[in-house]
Amino acid sequence: MESLIRSSSLAGFENLVRQYGVNPITLLEKAGILPAQLRDPDSFVVYAHYLELLELAAQVCDEPCFGLKLGASQSMSTVGLIGAYMSRQPTILDALNVAQKYIYLHAEGIVLNLALFGQTSCEVRFVRLSDEKHEFEQKSQLAVCLVNKILKELVGPKWRADKVCLRQSVAVNQRPLFNKVLNCEVEFKSDVDAIYFSSAFLSYKPQLNDAILDTLIADQLELQRLNKLPDEMLQIESAMKMLLATGECNKENTAKSVGLHPKKLQRILTEHNTSYRQLLDEVRKSEAMRLLQKKHINMTDLALRLGYAELSIFSRRFKLWFGVSPTEWQQNLR
Repeated sequence: MESLIRSSSLAGFENLVRQYGVNPITLLEKAGILPAQLRDPDSFVVYAHYLELLELAAQVCDEPCFGLKLGASQSMSTVGLIGAYMSRQPTILDALNVAQKYIYLHAEGIVLNLALFGQTSCEVRFVRLSDEKHEFEQKSQLAVCLVNKILKELVGPKWRADKVCLRQSVAVNQRPLFNKVLNCEVEFKSDVDAIYFSSAFLSYKPQLNDAILDTLIADQLELQRLNKLPDEMLQIESAMKMLLATGECNKENTAKSVGLHPKKLQRILTEHNTSYRQLLDEVRKSEAMRLLQKKHINMTDLALRLGYAELSIFSRRFKLWFGVSPTEWQQNLR
C-alpha cells in the first residue's frame, strides 16, 4: 500500500484556501482526498495525494508561499500524541529524539536527522522520501515552518533559530515573508532542507511539562510502533467508520480513502475471508454497540451516524443482530 500521513497535517487547509476565494472541496477532490477525511485528525490520507494537494492549492490560489502560511497556522497539536510526549521530556534533546523515533507514526517514510556541529550548533534536517521524483516546495515550506513552531512552543520566548535552509528558490519580493514567519535568516537554493540553532537549547526543559500523561502517551506510541499500525484491514475499517456518517460509504470511496484501486481492496478482503458488505455490517455493529453506551444518544442521530437514511431501517437491522431493539439493548446495559 502507498505511504500515508495523518490528516491533521492538513489542519487549517480549508480556512486558508477560503481566504483566497477558492472552494477547498474542489481542490481536495481533484487531489483524490475525500473531504470527510479531514474531519478526524487521526485518520490517514495518501501521502502522494497530500503532496499533490499542497502544490495544487499554491497554484490555484496563486500563492507561492502557501505551505509556509499553512505551517504558520499549525502547532504542536498537529502531530498529536508525538507532540504531547515531546512536551513532557526532561530536555529539548530528549524531545527531538522522541520526534526522530516516532515521526513515521504521523507520516510514513519521513525522517528527521539531528546532528551536532561542534559545541555550539545543531541541525535538524528533513530527509525526503526516496520515491519523491521531484521537489515539492509547499511540503518543504510547511515542514520547516511547523518544526520551527514546535520548537518555539517547547523552548518558549527565548527560541530563535540561527538559520533555515531550503532547497527551493523564491522570488525576491517573497523572501521578507519567510524571514518574518521564521524569525531568522533564510538561505534558499541550499543543498538541504534544515533548521540550524544553538546547541544550548538542547539542555532546556520543554514548556508545558506535565508528567500526568507520560506513561499513557509512551505506552500508546510504543504499542503502535510494535504493532506497525495501521495495517491494511485497520485502515479499511477506519475509512469505513469515517465515511459512514457522510452517506458516502461505498467500496469506491473506501478504496480511494486508503489509496487503493477497488479491485485491490476486494482482493485484500477476500484474503481475509470477508466481503465489503460483511465488513461494513461488522463495522456498523461494533460502532452501534460503542455509541449506545452513551446514555443520552438520540436514536435518529445514531442511525444517521451509521449511514442509515431512516431510524426504522437501522432498528430492523439492529434487531437482526441482537434480537432486541436498540433502546432495549441500551436499557439492558444499566
